Amino acid sequence: MPDKDDKIKSALDIALERAQRLGAPSEDEKRRLKEEELAAAGEALVKRYLSGLPLRDIDAELARHAEDERETVKRHLLSNLLDRIDVRRGAADEKVLTAIEHLTGDAGTVQAIGKLMKEYNGALEKAQLEKQGALREAKLNELKLKGISGSAVEPAVESSAEWLETQRSLESQYRERLDELKRKCRNQ
Repeated sequence: MPDKDDKIKSALDIALERAQRLGAPSEDEKRRLKEEELAAAGEALVKRYLSGLPLRDIDAELARHAEDERETVKRHLLSNLLDRIDVRRGAADEKVLTAIEHLTGDAGTVQAIGKLMKEYNGALEKAQLEKQGALREAKLNELKLKGISGSAVEPAVESSAEWLETQRSLESQYRERLDELKRKCRNQ
């Protein structure tokens, strides 16, 4: 009767045989795994930077990688920073813009991103002043026709279909321009 150790060895032998049949990872698999590892390193650097790690320490971390790996980590780092800029947030985080400028060396594009975000905020405020007042009056008139009126009646203009469509339209226009600036940064 085989003892417990024989059963364990048999299970280990079976696992080793299966591993041998599968073989070593292919070159494509090795590249994919390395890319995932470097992408994770770039993402981790973004998180550490946003938590307070200075840019000089980011540079030191990048310098620890071999040159070809450094470029890949830097590309993922930059991509993660760019993904944090979105017109819906209202304004670009200055810390993120500083890091992007540092990594790309392109102050012009980074300034254009900041300017675009401010322009979007201005356009949104202008639309709010123009459209929300008119929408409020139209909604009050609709409610009055239904017999609902008084000083306590305040229509929810911000959630009206008309206002949401205005917001979506503005977001779409500015997102296209922002995406173009992001592509420019990524291609450097």
